[in-house]
Parts: sequence; C-alpha cells; structure tokens
Amino acid sequence: MDLIILSENGFASSTDILNLADQLKTKKMKKKEAEQVLKVFVEDKWLSERNGEYTLHTRCIIEMEQYILSNYQDVARKCNICHSLAIQSQVCESCGTGMHLPCVRKYFRAQTEPRCPQCNDFWSCDIPGTKQPIFKKKFSVII
Repeated sequence: MDLIILSENGFASSTDILNLADQLKTKKMKKKEAEQVLKVFVEDKWLSERNGEYTLHTRCIIEMEQYILSNYQDVARKCNICHSLAIQSQVCESCGTGMHLPCVRKYFRAQTEPRCPQCNDFWSCDIPGTKQPIFKKKFSVII
C-alpha cells in the first residue's frame, strides 16, 4: 500500500511491488507467491491493475479510507469536491486544494478559464477529458 499511496500518480508497478516481497517483516514471500497474492487482490477488488501498474480499487478506498487518512496524514487528502479520499488527483500548489481527476473533469467542464474552487487561482494542470495543454508550474499531482 505504501508504494501506491506515496507515489506521485497513485500507481505502483508490478516490478516494484514484487521486489518488496522478500523484504516483508512478517512472512517473506517468493516472487511467484507475491504474484498470486496480487492476482487475488485484483480478483477481490482491493487493487486494480492496468498495463502492469497497480492502484487501489474503489472497494479498498472506501473500506480503508479512515486507516489511510490516519496513517498517511502527510500525504493523504480528501477531494475538495466530493470529500472522499483522493488517491489519483491534482492539487493547487497555491492553497493545497486537492480534487479527484473525475471531479476535476466535472468541475471544470463548463468553465472557459478553470480556476481553483478555493483560492480562485488559474488551474494550470491538464484537465482530464479535454484537449488543454499541460502546464505544471503552479500545480502538481497528489495521491
């Protein structure tokens, strides 16, 4: 979970996850065993996998939200729009407001000049589902 939550984009590669398998404190695992565990986590909807990258599935986010918020206080945030845990999101560097990528898309859909809902600064991140250019000078991606 650390790899996903502490990552910049909310994903961890299968290689990085499998490389940690033999470093577990409670039970060291062989890579084949770790692959099986990952498969079960995906089947049980704790993780989602896409192109060898893993992220937390909706079930995990909902059921583990309080745990994640209390154990990752420095990096875990709630979405300013829907108030749920925001794993894959963007943040305003001016005021720290974070929003899920789907919430960003919906919130800015009707706006000609997107502005942060909190501080009203120009939202310079790429808005998902649009053809806006990506500007990264004032905003960055959070988990």
